[in-house]
Amino acid sequence: MISWVLGGAALMVAAFVLLSPLESLRWWADKGQAEIAATFDPMRPPPQAAGTGPTAFVVYLSGVAVLSGDTLSDREDAWLAAVAEEVPGACIISEVFPYAVDNRGLLHRTTMGLWKVLGWTREHWHWNPIHNLINIRNIAQVLVSADPRYGPTFNIGLAQELWRALQRHGYRPGSGTPVTLMGLSGGVQMALGAGWFLHALKVPVSLISIGGIFGDDPGLDRMRHLWHLTGTRDHTHHLGTVAFPGRWPTSPLSTWNRAKREGRVSFHTIGPMGHDGPAGYYGRRSLDAQGRSHFDLTRDAVVAILREEAGA
Repeated sequence: MISWVLGGAALMVAAFVLLSPLESLRWWADKGQAEIAATFDPMRPPPQAAGTGPTAFVVYLSGVAVLSGDTLSDREDAWLAAVAEEVPGACIISEVFPYAVDNRGLLHRTTMGLWKVLGWTREHWHWNPIHNLINIRNIAQVLVSADPRYGPTFNIGLAQELWRALQRHGYRPGSGTPVTLMGLSGGVQMALGAGWFLHALKVPVSLISIGGIFGDDPGLDRMRHLWHLTGTRDHTHHLGTVAFPGRWPTSPLSTWNRAKREGRVSFHTIGPMGHDGPAGYYGRRSLDAQGRSHFDLTRDAVVAILREEAGA
């Protein structure tokens, strides 16, 4: 019986990985090409001057455990609210689901029943590993984004969704107002992929990585700066360094190593955080040696960067 269960799980994982590129390819064939042509139309209306809206925009892309853009964890919601209180002039956007080319969360699909059950299992039977299928499905999309064959199709679709979200929140095209992308775990790779295309819309883009797992993406060439924040107990973020050869020291001509040489990458160890969970970056009960919570340490590190950007 156990062998049947394990075999079925292995087949599901293989299906997620092998079929993951098809979602963005089908979107491109059905409607993506026409939508992108309109979004990135060189004949679009002339730039508008900056008004009295936000002085900066922050777009948050969650990690691979998320089900949709409107179902962030309570920890994330509370943490984003705390950041917003400290940077009142910034508009923080968190509604985009980064693991879908068209912003369709897993709870907004014909397979929503499966994802609801897995989400419920994670909340009530967290010891049951079956809920990790959510992570595996989203990790497969991270690999699509990082793949030079399929990534551009996925990333331009995600960039379009970010662009739409920015405009819904008052971003004025052509204003030159800076946008800071902020990703957790695999959300950093998604931000890098989309950032390349946002830059094509004359958007100044920077990136804050919170325990980020990402590759040697061309989007690094378009980033004004990347801040990589990590915890001493977060060993998972090293997967990006190991899995993507472009981040190895033996690839001096890669976009990653070029960005480092140009001084556009900063590394910050901000505390004793693990990668996720109560001891992760947003944990309130986990404390450092001085008695400060991981929640506060991460918030203060991000707020310092955002204030520095606002004063630049």
